[in-house]
Amino acid sequence: MKARVNTSIIPDTLERLMDVRGITADKVRAICQELGVGNLRELTTAVTLDQLESIPSLTPENRKNIRRALKLEKDIDHRIQLWDAILQGKEILQYIRQFPEVKKASFAGSLRRGKDTIGDIDIVVEVAGADRKRLLYKIDRMPLTEHIIAAGRSWICALLHNQVLVYFYLTDQQHYGATLLYYTGSTSYNLSIESLATQKGYRFDANGLYDMAQRQYVTAENEEEIFRHLLLDYTPPELREGQELVVAANQHKIPSLVTFNQVKGDMQIHTNWSDGEESIERMAHYVFSVFPHYQYIVVTDHASNERTGHVLRPDDISRQAAEIIDINNAIGHNYVKKGVEVDITENGELSLPDELLKTFDWVIASVHSHFTTDNTARLLKACENPYVHCIGHPSGRLIGSRHPYPVDWDQVFAKAAATSTAMEINARPNRLDLNDTLVKKAIANGVKLVIDTDAHSLAQFDFMQLGIWVARRAGCCHTDILNTFTWEEIEKFKKSKRNAIA
Repeated sequence: MKARVNTSIIPDTLERLMDVRGITADKVRAICQELGVGNLRELTTAVTLDQLESIPSLTPENRKNIRRALKLEKDIDHRIQLWDAILQGKEILQYIRQFPEVKKASFAGSLRRGKDTIGDIDIVVEVAGADRKRLLYKIDRMPLTEHIIAAGRSWICALLHNQVLVYFYLTDQQHYGATLLYYTGSTSYNLSIESLATQKGYRFDANGLYDMAQRQYVTAENEEEIFRHLLLDYTPPELREGQELVVAANQHKIPSLVTFNQVKGDMQIHTNWSDGEESIERMAHYVFSVFPHYQYIVVTDHASNERTGHVLRPDDISRQAAEIIDINNAIGHNYVKKGVEVDITENGELSLPDELLKTFDWVIASVHSHFTTDNTARLLKACENPYVHCIGHPSGRLIGSRHPYPVDWDQVFAKAAATSTAMEINARPNRLDLNDTLVKKAIANGVKLVIDTDAHSLAQFDFMQLGIWVARRAGCCHTDILNTFTWEEIEKFKKSKRNAIA
């Protein structure tokens, strides 16, 4: 018979450390005694200061697993892009939803909030208490799982073979909504909810709203019930980053955010006329069938008088235009628009002359060189060109490999608004450019945005949802996003540019 471990000197809030792989009661006692910590907050501070290194009984693997369990393994090198996290997360959900023990499962954490990089994957799972050991057994034996880092009655931390950590938060039907709200976060948002709940006679935690007067939890099978009890408007997950949104919800000022179904077209697409993989015809028919609510697409192959490689040359432009006419005739209406992406050169000139630019339905101007210098003047000059409708991937960042180049955004956004020049939200997973912070600043200056996939292959049209997430995190309504407009409305926007420049 296994002897009971004496945990009498271990604070209640630190007993969960014994759920961590390789951490015994003796090791927890050593942590408490040698570091003088009495709760999780003090332990987190100690771990952040690398004080675990001073405890001889802890191995390097012990220390690493404690950091993982406390969600402190946050090195930027271990973060994954949002798109990769979505694909990985969907694979996990597909597995666990097949388990009879799992009644419901949803993303939580920064993945659900749509952050551009993800430290780990959080999933809330509805499972009966009696089934939790069986669920742990099955998660441990999933093909994706390397091993279990920690497991308690209400949580499981699993390490995948690709070294991504997945946290499963276990709850029942009555508390599912509260658990989902709590573990969606963010931390600052939850603190504001906790403060407001206290003012209204409740305590908010992962189990829900505890009614202090009735001395019981309020049943909340979904998040909306928590918001309703607190007399708050429902706040979409993408907006749950700061305290000001709790105030907005209390004042009924939550915006009606743009949705994917409101998008009417994709306005940056590359074909095998330049560096894309597919023909215009193949891409047009694919989008027409897979995204039936789209009313148009814009082919924007790279074009240049000077750049070598896979670009449109001036003598290709008329031949491509003729092909687009033939494709539209076959489709039965003017579905494919004739666009182009041109380079903004170091001195702010464009890689095609105006007499060619004015022949296109849509012109995107982008910086593709000299990324380390202040590019404010280049962007300002591009905005002043009467034939440039949009600035592509304006900050130039590549997530994880290239920082944004220096730009005075106050100047650029003011110029864009004055000249009716749109800014792009490039939805490629390694760009997401503009980011949500700059998008928020752009719309505050009256700048219109365009969400583009920058698709070079058929599968990349799915990136649109990433751009939608960026826009939603910035608080964008559909009226802020040009490609939720009909093409006739976009023509009016183009006319406003001509009038502004004239």
